[in-house]
Amino acid sequence: MKKSFILFALIGFSTLLPTRYVQAGNPTLHYPTPPEAHWQGDSLVVRFSSQLSGSLSGPLSLHVIPLYVSGNDTIRYPEVGYFTPSGARYYRRQETFADTKTPGDVQVVNRQRRPQPVDYQQQMAIPRSYHGKLLLQQVLRSCCDDRLLASETVAVPERAVVILDTVYRTVELTGNLLPPPIAAVSVPLFETNVTFIKPKAETIKERTAVTTIHINYPVNDWKVYPEFSTNAAELARVNKILSPVTSDPTTYQVLTVSIVGYASPEDTYEHNMTLSEKRAGGMRDYLKERYGFPTQQVSVQGKGEDWNGLREAVEKSDMRAKAAILEIIDSYDIFDGREKRLMDLQGGEPYKYMLQTLFPPLRRMEMEIDYRVRAFKPDEAGELIGSRPQDLSLQEMYEVAQAENNDQTIRRQRNEYGREYDIAVRYFPDDDIANINASSAALVRGDLELAWLCLGRVKDNPLAANNLGVYHWLCGKISEAKQYFLKAQETDPERAAYNLDQLQKWEAEFGHSTDEETKP
Repeated sequence: MKKSFILFALIGFSTLLPTRYVQAGNPTLHYPTPPEAHWQGDSLVVRFSSQLSGSLSGPLSLHVIPLYVSGNDTIRYPEVGYFTPSGARYYRRQETFADTKTPGDVQVVNRQRRPQPVDYQQQMAIPRSYHGKLLLQQVLRSCCDDRLLASETVAVPERAVVILDTVYRTVELTGNLLPPPIAAVSVPLFETNVTFIKPKAETIKERTAVTTIHINYPVNDWKVYPEFSTNAAELARVNKILSPVTSDPTTYQVLTVSIVGYASPEDTYEHNMTLSEKRAGGMRDYLKERYGFPTQQVSVQGKGEDWNGLREAVEKSDMRAKAAILEIIDSYDIFDGREKRLMDLQGGEPYKYMLQTLFPPLRRMEMEIDYRVRAFKPDEAGELIGSRPQDLSLQEMYEVAQAENNDQTIRRQRNEYGREYDIAVRYFPDDDIANINASSAALVRGDLELAWLCLGRVKDNPLAANNLGVYHWLCGKISEAKQYFLKAQETDPERAAYNLDQLQKWEAEFGHSTDEETKP
């Protein structure tokens, strides 16, 4: 199997040819094994095989680039690139003199009639707060231009809530056990069954936007050159984050900007520390020129070599030498020959792999923008909840949800009821009211896994008692449900009384369905 050219790059284009077969002059790119994605823990695994028929000419190369896009955030997978022999030589010369090496080997187009397909399998950790889509882009690249030929959306399955027995046993030991989210009783719920709580107003709304920036540089340089390599696309992504908060001073007030630079472990410690500091400073200069940030408003720091990031990447990888690498990292200091031991391990093959695949993402800058945002009217909040929900308060999201949902919504489309509450708990995961409201919407939809997750966070809050009663009822735990409804008479007496009455009627009709019979 031939190896593929791997490159971390963010591509932004406008011309799309949404097809599985892409014609770029004579060459045709197709997938003998269709693209497929699945979750492995919190990592999204992408698999496919690609094959190029025909031939490329001159400096042209054809690339397959998987991207996971969530709002303004993009997680970039390694890419496959096909080159002509002359294009491959040109690329190798660039790599020889580049300061930041592109990971991986070059795939040169096979000029035989039946070239072998390239098998692809890569995984990247996706934060649980990210809810986006996976794109498979096909790009025709020349010496001075990138052109998007096609962008295909790859189906991403729902990420399952972790509900393993080991989790339950751990929860039981700490006194936080809830029954598994497995429906044993079918009860059509409406707003009269579940508890919604209006959050308090957020007097001052201060927010933090966080992003990771990958900039390419000439050898040992630290200035940001917008047109160098793929920097234009990366800076366009940064602009999507900064433009809203810098272009509307009546709505936003930028408080501080923080930039922290990181380097990968190759080269000397002192060189990497200095370079990470200078490149963070170079980004500060760019922001000052581009957005008018005063120098004192932007703090910069160089962290040097990111060994913690490397260790995490190794631990999540499927490298055969994983255990030996982790032992070296944990046992030897960076000034006690750690990198030399890694370079010598198993003839240098694991180090070569890390250099090609794990090091490039470490060369980055982490940027945080702290800003203040004004309060929004209900109609404004209704527009923003789909585009910039992070700028809304919990109360503003609640008002939108109340305006958009009622029992008529449930009758028309139960599965879509109360999605605004889902957004709210995504941005306020530690807020009890956000979790109670999100559990209410989830119970109405019959989404017991989300209800289990939210109610597990607020199990000891008396305001959640009514919803806990509904949850236990649906799980077939009737005696527990009664106890929670009785407890809820102190906090939500109207709904608690209604649910107790409904439960008694249910028992009269389905009295044979006892707790004993519903036990697994």
